[in-house]
Formats: sequence, C-alpha cells, structure tokens
Amino acid sequence: MLKVSSHLTTSRRRPVGISLVNSSCQSRHAPKLKTLQHRSARYLSGHSDTSSASSFNQQLFEWAKARTTAITVDVNRLDDEPGLTDTVLLPPWRTVLVPKPRIEALKTFAYHYCSPSIWMWNIGYGRPVANCNPYDINPGAIDHERRSRRPGQGRFDDVACGAYGNRNFKYLWAIDHAGMHIAREMTPCKLSSRGVITHSILVDQGIIGGELFFDRDDPTKVFMNFGSARLPMRDVREAEHAAEFLLALDYRTVVAMIPNRDLQQSPYGMGDRYGRHVQNMVFKLDE
Repeated sequence: MLKVSSHLTTSRRRPVGISLVNSSCQSRHAPKLKTLQHRSARYLSGHSDTSSASSFNQQLFEWAKARTTAITVDVNRLDDEPGLTDTVLLPPWRTVLVPKPRIEALKTFAYHYCSPSIWMWNIGYGRPVANCNPYDINPGAIDHERRSRRPGQGRFDDVACGAYGNRNFKYLWAIDHAGMHIAREMTPCKLSSRGVITHSILVDQGIIGGELFFDRDDPTKVFMNFGSARLPMRDVREAEHAAEFLLALDYRTVVAMIPNRDLQQSPYGMGDRYGRHVQNMVFKLDE
C-alpha cells in the first residue's frame, strides 16, 4: 500500500469564512486512524485512467499537494455557538404526509451488498463514489466515527445538535445496502486530503448522500440536504425517498432542501443548500 511521507501531511491553511473546529461529539481524543488493506484492488477499480504507474503517481502527488493546505481543526471550539448560522430557511413550499404503511414497509427490506442492479430502500441503485481522487476513498479511516442505522433501529444517539448551516454541527450522510451512515464532517482525518471527513471517507459505494443537521430543540426533527458531489441525487424522487428513510428511523419531521423548480433545467447547487433564502420541503409521518 502506498504511503504518504510525514512531511507531506502538514496542515492546510484555514478556508475563507470557515471557523476552526474539530472531531466527534463523543470524544475529544480520536483513536488511532487505520487504513484498509488491499486498497488498490478494492478502491481503485472503476476509476478511469489509473492503469499505469505514472497515473498512480500523479494521483498520489495531487493528494499530497492538497494535504499541504488541508483544513485544521480546533477541538476546543467544536461545540461553540450552536445557534450561529447565516442561513435563513423560507417557509416550506410543500408539506408531505407520508403514509405509515410505506414507512413500515422499509423495515422489512434486507440487502446483502450495494448493487447497481438492485433497487434499494425505494431510493435507487448502488454505485461507487465519484468525483474524487482514489487515494481519498478510504472508509476504514473513520471506523471509530461512523454511525449506522437501518429502518427499525431508531434514531442516532448522542449527536451534536446545532442550527442548520453551522458547519461545526454538520454531519455527512450516505445510504447504502446496510442503511444510513453518518459522521460529523469536522472530524480530523489525516488520511483525507482535506484534513476532515468527506463522503468518500464515509463510504466507498452508496445510493445517495448529503448533509444532516439535528435540531437543538426537538430530537425528532432533522434537516437534510443532498449536497454530495460523491453521491449526488440523480432525480428529485431519490431525494424525497431519502427523506422518507429518515422517517423510518423514527424521526417525525424531516426538513429537506429540495427547491421548488425543475432540477433538470437548473442544476442543484450550493445556492440551494445555504444562504439567505433556502427553499425546502417538510416530510411528516401520516399516522
């Protein structure tokens, strides 16, 4: 397995407009990070232009170069100002009451692997993560941070709760055959070129991914968007059924950042997720 020398893993300068934050809500002292064996066989397949040694070296160089400006995190400030945000959500343009039998049906599904030929969780087919350097695909790096739930197993425990748009309290999420996996984004990760967790560090394959925020006042309310460049939503229906997946984890209200427009005509982007006037839909269980 290729390794990056220690002099190439220096901290990245702080991005504009981002406060320094860090780690998991459970522990200030992250366990030792680990890598997965046989990385080339498991993670590099399916990526184009990786057959030659020069291509591998170029990707490793790009990964190492990015590490020189990786995000650094201040664990002492991780939980500061949970209400701080510059995002203003508009009143929901639509509220959807989801029939309880449809949610209960999700609890009976079982899948054995993430398949491109099996329609999973009423959402879609599996696929490898995309739009990333193969050296940034390493789910084994955060086994101590990743949490997983499948329908019927209830809500996520001991999550950090903060206002939507406050990066300190953002969780990355991805759904695959085993359920939904989450990890707090501002978790230091020396094996990521960004210095923190990415979707390709969370999973190597999945159906769809995005970002989550857990409400500070209501433990049954969660905010979600679909801002993953690694596992982007392929259509609005996927996003709607991903919101229903959260209802199957016993959340009662899911605020989903789905714009009131045709996404085929106007691509879904950062402006749809954060800012002064963010459109959203609300999903509730119809009991």
